[in-house]
Amino acid sequence: MKDSFVGVREEASILFAYGLLLMKQQDLQEARNRLAKGLQIAHVQMGNLQLVSQYLTILGNLALALHDTGQAREILRSSLTLAKKLGDIPTQIWVLSVLTGLFQQLGERGNQMENDEYRRKKFDELQSRLADARSSIYHIELIDKVKLQVQQFHEIDMKRTMAGESMRVNLDIPESVGLSTPMPVPSSSRLVDLDTGRRGKRKL
Repeated sequence: MKDSFVGVREEASILFAYGLLLMKQQDLQEARNRLAKGLQIAHVQMGNLQLVSQYLTILGNLALALHDTGQAREILRSSLTLAKKLGDIPTQIWVLSVLTGLFQQLGERGNQMENDEYRRKKFDELQSRLADARSSIYHIELIDKVKLQVQQFHEIDMKRTMAGESMRVNLDIPESVGLSTPMPVPSSSRLVDLDTGRRGKRKL
């Protein structure tokens, strides 16, 4: 039975990446169409609020690129509110960075400074959380577990490589082990020998 949810996830991811590519190629209207479709999938079919927040952020950035500052402000505020609710600090930092561009475009110096200060605060918070995670015993145990798995995979690959070389040696015997192989007798030599034998018999 096909897992339709897997297909939905893939489609949402593809639309997100394709939307970014279209933006880079300056095909902004088509990018908006693709991203809007991906947002609908993320919200209605998947219910993935984190992905919804990320879609909103890129759509807000797109609205800013189209100089639709009113829509950009509305979308980015929604994205920031959702990211705060989810505790998604990386997305919050991303939204705040886009908001900085919005305030610059609008000439709102006060909002820009306040926004930058809040973004730096969130960045410091993220670095602090990452440092806590790295020093956690659970993180250390996880790293050790991954290292062990990598070592085991490496050993398996080595065994497979050695087994493959052994098979090639067996298939190449006798040349691969240095045994000399008798050269095939040319057909002309065999004919000469046969003819010589017949002549000898006639003399007898």
